Amino acid sequence: MATKIPRYATLLQKAHLFFLALGGVYLLLLTLGGTPFMQTQLIYMHNLKASLFIRYDTPEKYDLAPFKTRNVHLQTADNETLGAWFIFSDPFYAAHKADLVSPSSPSSDQHIRTALRTNPTILFLHGNGGTRVLPSRVQHYQAFASRLRANVFALDYRGYGDSTGTPSEAGLTLDARTAWNWLRSHGAPPESVLVVGNSLGTAVAVQFVSALEAEQGSKEEGGRERPRGVVLLAPFSSVQTLLDTYYIAGIVPLMAPLRIFPSVANFVKRFLVHRFDSLAKVVGLKVPLLIVHAENDWDIPHSHSQTLFDAFLEQHMPALPDIAAAMASDEVAESLGKLSKERRALRRELAVASEIPRLGSVEVFSKDRSHGKVAFLRTRWGGHSRVGLVEGVQDYIAEMFKMGS
Repeated sequence: MATKIPRYATLLQKAHLFFLALGGVYLLLLTLGGTPFMQTQLIYMHNLKASLFIRYDTPEKYDLAPFKTRNVHLQTADNETLGAWFIFSDPFYAAHKADLVSPSSPSSDQHIRTALRTNPTILFLHGNGGTRVLPSRVQHYQAFASRLRANVFALDYRGYGDSTGTPSEAGLTLDARTAWNWLRSHGAPPESVLVVGNSLGTAVAVQFVSALEAEQGSKEEGGRERPRGVVLLAPFSSVQTLLDTYYIAGIVPLMAPLRIFPSVANFVKRFLVHRFDSLAKVVGLKVPLLIVHAENDWDIPHSHSQTLFDAFLEQHMPALPDIAAAMASDEVAESLGKLSKERRALRRELAVASEIPRLGSVEVFSKDRSHGKVAFLRTRWGGHSRVGLVEGVQDYIAEMFKMGS
């Protein structure tokens, strides 16, 4: 007579097989993620379009006012073609609406040149996935054009939307530079252009402005080109650090299973092709900088923004000794305690912190910043892709960069 297997034993066997299969899928995904092709797909998600049959030449289909937006194409130095939208600021659109809609009015190019001389302009660098028609991105253009009274130039990087090519770290940096060159060639003064990036776009913004300043560094002071400033909406410090903190769908920690095997995790990271190390370059920026992050961002923790802001303070702080040495010696440990206390006191002097009622808090650093302050605005809400739509955030941008009046 066959022995009957207890029901709980059968359930345990099924659970065991399930977790084995899950582990196998996880290892397979990690292996695939180590290939350059899959890394490109996962980091940029450029093949995820907002919708089918997109009409880039008809911005009005995506809730923008008639003739308020111009669909343009740019040519990069490496012969890629980029699609972009130029959105007129609300004040300019209101004042020139009759001319903009008239077929006998001056050329579109002339209107753009006049708008660039009349109002400040935001160069908007979007995050991964989707295109410039994504509803949340269109809402950013509308908010910037109305509340900040700015023109908006929104481009799709190479490989996105109707742009040609395949995305890469160097390629996206060149795309941002191409957009800058287009604005400058159409008459935009450099000090009137505010660079705003969201998520992946923050890394592009840091890379681009850093390269722009490095290129101009050898020129005479009067010949240097710097934007009005940089705004980083929900940034990450680097792709490598992002892997450690990223939650799939805001729930499942990507690298958590490998935390008990640090050597394996480090081995996986060695295969990173696209690094976007903003932490290594952000401190070198010589323009006013605003970092914005929401506490309820389930994609990228606000600790990334804190790390970027703290990098500016670390230059003026006494260095901490080796932690292992401190643990091995009572004397060093006591000294470490005193040093930590000094660092906290010095930090309070370097970064002026204040609460913004019903919005969040802000820290401001300005020591030795002849080109403007650095601020970290931490909001209570706003999420990841919509933190730039929080009106309190827009008000702070207007105040810091003297826009909207």
